Amino acid sequence: MIDTLRSDSEIDIDPEPTKADLRAVVDQLQSEGLCGRRIAEHRLGPYFITSPVHGQREIDLLDEVIEEVYAETDLCVETRQSECSRLRGGCKGEQ
Repeated sequence: MIDTLRSDSEIDIDPEPTKADLRAVVDQLQSEGLCGRRIAEHRLGPYFITSPVHGQREIDLLDEVIEEVYAETDLCVETRQSECSRLRGGCKGEQ
């Protein structure tokens, strides 16, 4: 379960989050305009890497969730395209 996702970028996620828990966090970050790559590389990925209770399991789940959430969008998930718009908070282009 998600305990907290505050606007000041502090994240507090249950020690053993479910896929649904991570999807809720990704959905919230997507609603703020972040692309999948930014969520993975700048928000949740670093959180899981530095967390004493999270690890590869959560990173793998995050990859699955981001792929599912962004599957029907034109926002890139893994790489930054030349068309990346920092003002839009996302990247347009192929995955």
